[in-house]
Amino acid sequence: MTTTDTKRHVIPGRGDQIDYFTATGSDGEPIRTRDYYMRRNLALVFTHGPDCAACRDLLRGLARQYAATRAEDGQVIAVVATEPAAAEALRHDLDLPFPVVADADLAVHARFGLVEDGAPLAAIFVTDRYGTIYDASVADATHQMMAPEEVPGWLEFVACEC
Repeated sequence: MTTTDTKRHVIPGRGDQIDYFTATGSDGEPIRTRDYYMRRNLALVFTHGPDCAACRDLLRGLARQYAATRAEDGQVIAVVATEPAAAEALRHDLDLPFPVVADADLAVHARFGLVEDGAPLAAIFVTDRYGTIYDASVADATHQMMAPEEVPGWLEFVACEC
């Protein structure tokens, strides 16, 4: 998939395979989820724009959990609904240690069924190294979803299963 692919999809769930994608990172370089295939379990984190306070808190929490995530053979990839410059500013402001995808056209969000009435939805998908989803947590209207502290535990569970 490229960031120009806006095909509408249903939100994937447990047991589904993720749609691998290539998208522009906050640093302007391509990020390919396929590069992690058979190498790392993934936590794909989809957020609203960079001004969403709840999403910023989520990303801060994931940054605090990053060492534990890496210890479980995991990798976080954040997909933020914004332009590359704003995504890079967010990555820098929050000192995020993981890759950040700039999804200004919402193509990656749409690929995962995470666009509703033209607006991005926030979600976390935890996958094994083969792209199978073990947990899908989509934020509700009050932004409730998987807590950052739960991500390493899910990745530990996935690592034990694989």
